[in-house]
Amino acid sequence: MGNKGKHSKKKESKLTINYKMLEIGLSICIIVSIGIVIYNYITRSKEEVNEQAEEQKEEESMETASIEESVIEETVDSNIENLINEIMLDNNLNENNFFFFYYNIEEKKYYFYNENTYFTAASTIKVPVAMLYYDKIAEGELSLSDTLLYNSDDYEAGDGSTAADYSVGERIPISYLLEQMIVNSDNTALNILVHSMGYEKCKQELTKYSDKELTEAFYSSNVANVSYYYDVLQYLYQNANKYSELIEYMKISSGGGYLKTNLLQYEVAHKYGSYEEYEHDYGIIYGQNTYLIGVFTKGVENASDLIADIGEQVVTCTETEKSQ
Repeated sequence: MGNKGKHSKKKESKLTINYKMLEIGLSICIIVSIGIVIYNYITRSKEEVNEQAEEQKEEESMETASIEESVIEETVDSNIENLINEIMLDNNLNENNFFFFYYNIEEKKYYFYNENTYFTAASTIKVPVAMLYYDKIAEGELSLSDTLLYNSDDYEAGDGSTAADYSVGERIPISYLLEQMIVNSDNTALNILVHSMGYEKCKQELTKYSDKELTEAFYSSNVANVSYYYDVLQYLYQNANKYSELIEYMKISSGGGYLKTNLLQYEVAHKYGSYEEYEHDYGIIYGQNTYLIGVFTKGVENASDLIADIGEQVVTCTETEKSQ
């Protein structure tokens, strides 16, 4: 009996040890399984992230390619170049008496002729002078209701009503002077605005509308070139909100002459200039596309008619080509 009891006790102990080993084995299996699951999850997550990143890169690449395809490179407009060459040949125009620029805003096509030669600017300088004042008004330095003193040396004969409406010694609202200077090309209004700012300071500030290097003559006298006026017009167009009133004045200036003469169906914001043998006009023409055009002449007969004809032919050439 005693031996039997001892044998049973040993057997029970062996069974208990096997159960614990099974428990440990199961725990190991569970831990390994969880590890595998976690590893697979992490691996799949990394793969998914990589796939998403690759997809995003592809999308961004496609978007970039699409944007690059939509960018229009600036190119010389050969049709306008040929047209201007014909007009020059027919009217005895050359680098001594003719200066020209053209730019198609939407299509980024351009043509310049004799763009770096300086000429007497006449009243074309009135647009950038007006821009200086609209800048100061936008910046809060001045307001349209502020007044400027009319001095005796400001008077200059010409169109406009400043000298008729005011007497020397009176103060004149800036709003009145700007309107007279652009709409009626009033020389007295121009002089009051320039002298009030200071001639040297005014000329220095006028350079901010162009990144071109300007000759010393620009600072000491009223001369400019095609490159400068093209830059001025680009700046005006690109900042149209700030210069909205100025642009509206330009639309009604010169009584519908010059560039506007044969383009009555379009809005034309322009400013002519006429002094001795020089006669010019430049502006923005709002057609099917938007055009920046400048025609400047020296000693050319019937220059105002020629300017009108060039404006009409340039727009017709461009818009006929566009409609085909």
